Amino acid sequence: MDDPPLPKDELILLAEALSLDGQRGWLTPEGAFFEADETPPLRICGLELGGHEKAALEWLEQHRAKLHEKLEEERIAQGFLCWEETDGHDVIKKFMFANGFLRVADDLCFGN
Repeated sequence: MDDPPLPKDELILLAEALSLDGQRGWLTPEGAFFEADETPPLRICGLELGGHEKAALEWLEQHRAKLHEKLEEERIAQGFLCWEETDGHDVIKKFMFANGFLRVADDLCFGN
């Protein structure tokens, strides 16, 4: 995390290139990529998180403990008792976007 954040336009170009290469996951504000599993096409909403949400939670917990704590506080403030309850509400994705992360997938979404 000692690297400075990249300009947003550079991150977007990198996300587009990764997406075209078939990658899925997240780009950190510094431009590091971490993978996300594909969300199963058939699942019951509220029983499990999607691939990007799971990957974000795990990565933040391992690499950015303070951001993970802020995300936990956000979940609690919104009245969700557990992460599975946030499924379908984009709590994790919105938090990641607000903190400079970009989602990489075939349906690019930068949180704009």
